Order: sequence, then C-alpha cells, then structure tokens
Amino acid sequence: MYYYITKIKHIQIMKTKTIILSVLAFLFLSISGISQTEKELYEQGLKYKKQVNNKKMLVTFKKLVDLKPNNVDYLSNLSFAFSKVGANLDDASTQKKYYAKAKEIATKAKELDDNNAFAHYSYALALARENENAGSKQKISNAKEIQTECNKTLALDPNEAGAYHIMGRWHRTFAGFGKTKTALVNTFFGGKPEGGTYADAVTNLKKAIKLEPWYMLHTYELAVTYHEMGKDDLAKEFVLKAMKLPQSYTDAKKCYVKCEALLAKLK
Repeated sequence: MYYYITKIKHIQIMKTKTIILSVLAFLFLSISGISQTEKELYEQGLKYKKQVNNKKMLVTFKKLVDLKPNNVDYLSNLSFAFSKVGANLDDASTQKKYYAKAKEIATKAKELDDNNAFAHYSYALALARENENAGSKQKISNAKEIQTECNKTLALDPNEAGAYHIMGRWHRTFAGFGKTKTALVNTFFGGKPEGGTYADAVTNLKKAIKLEPWYMLHTYELAVTYHEMGKDDLAKEFVLKAMKLPQSYTDAKKCYVKCEALLAKLK
C-alpha cells in the first residue's frame, strides 16, 4: 500500500515539474519572440534608412519608440525621419509641425545621452530644416545653435556626412549675407562667426560627398555653392555629376528637378 501511495506522489510531483517547466518554456519563448520582433523591427528601420525610404523609416521607428520610449537610438532615428519626411511635404505649415516634432524628439534624446552623436545631429537637422521657413532674425538666432550641435556631432563621430552637409550650407549662407544681415549676425554672435566663407562651404560639402558619394543632394549643394561663387564651369561640372547619381528614392527625384533648374540657369 505504501508503495502505491509513494508512486502516486512521485507521479504527481513529476506532473507538477512538467507543468512548471512547460510554463517556463512558454514564457522564455514569448520573451524571445518579443526580443526577436524588436530586433527585426530595428533592422528593418535601418534598412529603410539606408534605402532613404523616409516614410517607412518613420513608421518603423515610431513603433520602436512606442516599445522603448527612452531608447536614444530609436528616438534619434525617429527625429531624423520626421525631418526628412517633412522636407518632402508641400504645405509649409505641415512642414513646421514635422520639424517641431523632430526637434522635440531629438531634445529628449540629447537629454538622455549627451554623448550620442546622432542625437546631436538629428537636433541640428531639425533646426536647419526649421530655418528654411524662418525669417532672417530667426535664421541667424538658430545659426549659432546649429553650429554648436554640428561641432558636437563631428567631435563624437567625424564620419557623420549629414553634419558636414549642414555646415557646408551654414558657411555658404553666412558668405552670402549682405551688409544688413551682417549687422544682425554681429548682434547675435557678438561679431562674425569663425568661418562663414565659400571656401569653408566647399570644404564641408566635399567631405559630405566623400562619405556619401551616392547621395545626390550633397553634390547638388556643392554645384549651388560654386554658382554663388561665380564659378559656373565648376557648378555645371558638379550639377551634371549629381544628375548621373541614382534616383531610386524620393529625395533624389526631387533633387533632380532642382538640378535641371540649376543647369538651365548655367546654360
């Protein structure tokens, strides 16, 4: 009798262990599944970024930020996507909302990790985009912060092509200022900022091109810079180079139209 009771107890213990192990296995698989899904989502987001598929990138990183609201990498990329998508919108008021959102998200990313290069770059990008729809005073007011953020970006990551692009346009803008705007610059900067020449613009844009030779906008902006400098032979050379680059993404297709307009001026 004792034998049978012991046997039954043994069977019950084994069943309990089996149930516990099954539950643990289920939980492990569930957790692994979530982790894998997040990993795949992140890889997909980076793939969209590489493809310059900004709309899909925005949607993907929005999902990732919803999963982990304090992940600096997710936040920085989401901010970047908002700026990029906003740039291709036709309505100025909607663009401002996208840039404001990009700025807000990048601000949070910087607060979480001040040593994250892409957080600083995404903030600089949001400011630079915001400047495109701003008046002279706001542009000059933002310019100092843009310079600071780009300098921080490049100190942390010297290979961030986008920061060189922004600084290239930054230097070109200051180089092209007339007397009235120069007076405003002196007010906000306490004197002319370091650089602010066409030579600096060319240097920075060439660095961007070296890092991302496939990205049409870098080469186009260099052509624009040469045109402003009165070097139309070089402007034509680089606008034609830009037009030979791949047009597999929306940014490039829109840039190609700008290239055609510039080429018409140069002819």
